[in-house]
Amino acid sequence: MHNKYSDYSHENSYETVHEVEITQPKMREIIILNDDYTSINFVITLLMRIFDKSMLDAQNITQFVHNTGEGSCGIYPYDIAELKYMLAQNFIRDNGMPLRIIMRDI
Repeated sequence: MHNKYSDYSHENSYETVHEVEITQPKMREIIILNDDYTSINFVITLLMRIFDKSMLDAQNITQFVHNTGEGSCGIYPYDIAELKYMLAQNFIRDNGMPLRIIMRDI
């Protein structure tokens, strides 16, 4: 099929190429530190409510924290990690628990 737009000259067509560098977001890991006072059920609840863990994952992480002294709640982009850290800190404080969590850059 032929139309009036198919007869243009190729010598006047231009292509612009822009190179864009995409950087990965900074990632942070949230760590639970073991203590002898916070109940296992509280840690499991924290992991499920704030960090969206299943019951089985929360139980496994809690056992790992108990056995090794610390365990990961997860690795998140910086802004999500900050939000989850703040929510977890508030949940811990509001329930009067001594549990400590920290963040580490990845």
